[in-house]
Amino acid sequence: MMDRGRPEWAGERMRGDMESSLIYSMGTALNRARDHDTPVEVLVGGNWLGGRVVAVDGHGVLLETDEFEHAVVRMESVQAVRVHGRIPEAIPIPAQARAM
Repeated sequence: MMDRGRPEWAGERMRGDMESSLIYSMGTALNRARDHDTPVEVLVGGNWLGGRVVAVDGHGVLLETDEFEHAVVRMESVQAVRVHGRIPEAIPIPAQARAM
């Protein structure tokens, strides 16, 4: 069964005897995409801009296209990130674990 476009297996990774934790922000998604050379699209002002992440920090993201164009986008302007890759694995943590 599909839930809002998610594949069936997406929720299965989060279940089990241990609680799962996945802090996955737009910055995290962009950093992972950069680290794995995965194409992304970012939604800015109602338009999707696509490319590969060359650099990303708390202020902005630099995208490069296959046509040797690039875009610099302020992070505060990014409304959504679409990553052309699999959902990252959740890391199981014991239920009694506490944030540091």
